[in-house]
Amino acid sequence: MGEICGLDPRQIERVAHPWGRARRCWAAHGRGLEQHLQGVENVLSCINVSLATGQIGRPGAGYGTLTGQGGREHGQKSDMLPGKRDIENPQHRAYVAGVWGIDEADLPHKGTSMHEMVQQMARGEIRGLLGMCNNPLVSLPNQPVVRAGYEALEFHAQSDFFLSETAARADVVLPSTAWAEDEGLVTNGEGRVIKYNKAVEPPGEARTDWQVLCELARRLGAGDKFPFRSPTEILDELRVASKGGLADYYGITYEKVEATGGVFWPCPTLDHPGTPRPFEGGRFYHPDGRARFSPVHWRPPAEPPDEAFPLRLTTGRTVAHFLSGNQTRRLPGLVEQTPRPWVEVHPSLGFADGDPVRVVTRRGRHLPGPGDRDHPPGHGVRPLPLGGADRRQHAHHRRPGPDLQDAGVQGLRLPDRAGPGRRPRPRAARAPGSTAVPAGDQAARG
Repeated sequence: MGEICGLDPRQIERVAHPWGRARRCWAAHGRGLEQHLQGVENVLSCINVSLATGQIGRPGAGYGTLTGQGGREHGQKSDMLPGKRDIENPQHRAYVAGVWGIDEADLPHKGTSMHEMVQQMARGEIRGLLGMCNNPLVSLPNQPVVRAGYEALEFHAQSDFFLSETAARADVVLPSTAWAEDEGLVTNGEGRVIKYNKAVEPPGEARTDWQVLCELARRLGAGDKFPFRSPTEILDELRVASKGGLADYYGITYEKVEATGGVFWPCPTLDHPGTPRPFEGGRFYHPDGRARFSPVHWRPPAEPPDEAFPLRLTTGRTVAHFLSGNQTRRLPGLVEQTPRPWVEVHPSLGFADGDPVRVVTRRGRHLPGPGDRDHPPGHGVRPLPLGGADRRQHAHHRRPGPDLQDAGVQGLRLPDRAGPGRRPRPRAARAPGSTAVPAGDQAARG
């Protein structure tokens, strides 16, 4: 592991021993650990370590991802039905179809990921698309492929509360509301279901997401399946649809959430207090109640450095911007803090802070701005895209099984400075020994 990661093995031991001896430890991570070719294995490794040291199901201990909850386990993820039910499980399908008053055969089967959908669009398998508050024309890798998919659509509607790059190319844009212009329940990162209340009226003709979907259903002849007049009525259906599932929300009501400050799922009955700590008492979801370890095997990134591209490029996030920046790029203070991307490299590469250079990968070239962190020799880091001219041209590498991308690690070279006329903004503070290097423009290459 030390050789693979470029770490002193003694440093790994110094971290492992306190964890192994601690009575209580909590492991948490964001998306960076997940968005790699071996992202599933990375997550399973964290779970395995937590299980092996008895850190699951006890106060002050545990494992969790810092990526939010609430939608995926109720059908937002294309292989699930409400209640964290499996869309391919006959019993699960029959139950949800009964709640919705439809034939089980009318339920779709497992869908595809956004990366796969782009390919389907290009092949004509998807001819019309409704996107809601997403911005793939900035956020997805391999932009030429993404754009080709969207251009092949016969009809594209986009719903958002700001005009994103993706909404700007849509045939129809449906103005929707921000969170403070509606009310409802959300599930936070710890699994607590909380309520937010409407603070202001929506501007102009903007409608809430649920109103948009209900009106579309009515115009498409399925209004009887979407008769909702308020978020409360939608919650009542979700409570029944999720009942008996792993993510059981049946016992969660507005009144209960407001009285308690939040209810942890699962909460199977109206008098149930909720479940702040899953697996407490050492019982897991398997029939025998025991947990299962998942063996993992390391494999290298799909694109290791070579003679032509001798550096590793890793993508990351910037504090000032959220996702593609469709919201945060409109706030002057955040734009001033991070007006453009940058690349961070080790000083041994010979670049000084603020040197304009061109970053070249197998997918194209790019011009980030200055950075302020120290990184190992042979390694470059740049944040995720922020829209406008900053669009990723690089590809992602697919793996069998769950659809995950390896856009976070690829080959890189810094061939030269980008020439005159590039004036990066000054940085107020810099980490010791760091070198900040902006890079050149980006055009697809072989």
